[in-house]
Order: sequence, then C-alpha cells, then structure tokens
Amino acid sequence: MKIEELMNELERIVELLNSQNLTLDESLNMYKRGVEIYRKLQEALKSIKVEIEDLYAQLQHDGVENDGDNRPTEGRND
Repeated sequence: MKIEELMNELERIVELLNSQNLTLDESLNMYKRGVEIYRKLQEALKSIKVEIEDLYAQLQHDGVENDGDNRPTEGRND
C-alpha cells in the first residue's frame, strides 16, 4: 500500500473513532488498525528519509553545493 493510501485510511479511522457511533469492540479494532497503519507509515518515512540523505550525500560527494544551484561547482562562474 502506498503512503498516501495508508494516510487516507488512517484519516478514515480517526473520523470513525471520533464519530462515537462504534461499539467498544469496533473502536478497539479500529484503534489497533490505526496503530498498525501508523507503524507502517513511520517505517516508510524512515526509509524515505534515509534515501533522501543518501542522495544528498552523493550530491555533496559529487561537488554540488547546497545553494539552490544544481550545477556542479566546476561549471559555475560565480
């Protein structure tokens, strides 16, 4: 499941829990599902963060400065 789909499902669960139209058992099951989705989202976001940090490190290694100019430093006439 994609991050956006997980977020949408989590939002739906929160709305259901806030509606107060659920039995105690239904609420507990929805809460458990929400926790499961939350953990999946946290794991996915950690993975994305690592990927972004790796890409940034590669850019730094390749000589690109963090000044908004994506051209290598060798090719600029600053």
